[in-house]
Amino acid sequence: MNRAAKRTAITGIGVVASNGRGRDVFFKSCSEGLTGFVECKLFSTEKLSTRQFGEISGDFPPASASPTCDTRLKSLAREALAEAMSDGGLNRAQIAALGTRAWLCFGTLLATTDPIMEYATAKKSGKTLPGYLENINDYLPHLRDLCGVKGASFVSSAACAASTMAAGMAYDFIGNGMCDLCVVGGADPLTKMAAYGFHSLKLLSGGLCNPFDENRDGINIGEGAAFFIFEEYEAALSRGARIYAEVMGYGLANDAYHVTSPDPEGLGVIHAMKESLREAGLVAGDVSHVNAHGTGTPINDQMELQAIEKLYGDAKKPSITSTKALIGHCMGASGAIELAALVMAVKNQAYMPLPNLERPIETDCFIDSVACPYEINYGVSNSYAFAGNIASVLVGRSER
Repeated sequence: MNRAAKRTAITGIGVVASNGRGRDVFFKSCSEGLTGFVECKLFSTEKLSTRQFGEISGDFPPASASPTCDTRLKSLAREALAEAMSDGGLNRAQIAALGTRAWLCFGTLLATTDPIMEYATAKKSGKTLPGYLENINDYLPHLRDLCGVKGASFVSSAACAASTMAAGMAYDFIGNGMCDLCVVGGADPLTKMAAYGFHSLKLLSGGLCNPFDENRDGINIGEGAAFFIFEEYEAALSRGARIYAEVMGYGLANDAYHVTSPDPEGLGVIHAMKESLREAGLVAGDVSHVNAHGTGTPINDQMELQAIEKLYGDAKKPSITSTKALIGHCMGASGAIELAALVMAVKNQAYMPLPNLERPIETDCFIDSVACPYEINYGVSNSYAFAGNIASVLVGRSER
């Protein structure tokens, strides 16, 4: 990848998460260390190692009861998208007026889970309801219609790195002059399939997720959505838009080590972070904060911390946090929600704590269970996924 010729500004943010519906409520909860974990009500957890999930309360539907019903994914995405557009001072007609210069990049892992499971259940009971599969990807035209995008649309399904990759694609598209505005986001619902799948891999926590703690024992699964308005920087300035931060670089990698386990040496992580630094024209010591993938699993956290320490070398080590300690692992939506947390941390110059941290892994990086002011001119968000997918997005502070 080459450094982008055009700059990319973030001018609108919308978030729906278990500890806060709405960008400001979400950030306030995160900055105060308030979690969104509750006992799951969507499905039985009797056979699982935990009942604690980042489930969002409110008027969101469960799994579809028929092929024509609204879905939980679309409902979550709609709310976050509407807030991002309003926050960015844009409506559907204004985005539509940009014609093919406005694009859409969306990341999800579980968007098709509910209709597939409903179809399988119906077929098992002797019913034939092909509508579930006919409408399996109807979330994309639904999102296009809501935001008014007339240009190209892309869906990233790179597991838990999906929406971070969507953000990277949007940065590339704007930077290379292919579009002037990109609606960017990610969404995933809480599903029985994900819960039992991670349980079978013995990756669920027995209690609450505590990333970078010596006694960490696994993940809690969450759900949610986050959307952004990415704009060409000068275009955003010309319309007087508020700029939260500037996207300055991103990197992709695949460590090709194992289908579910990360490379313990963290070589792919280092490569992706180096690429984001190279595109931004920075060195590791310039970046003072990392919103880590930080799943709370024994292998991931040790690998990620060692990779960061190796990348920084003798430079001052960054502060590290993990949004998963607050809302759980939101699958394909996690990268988008964590990018929102990072951007708000940069905008507000604040460190978001790890509330369940009791015995931090020994490190020279700053990791704490208490919120505090923290100078962040540049920050990076990391996402790792099954099949070795790795993505990093780097953002810089804006004075506007």
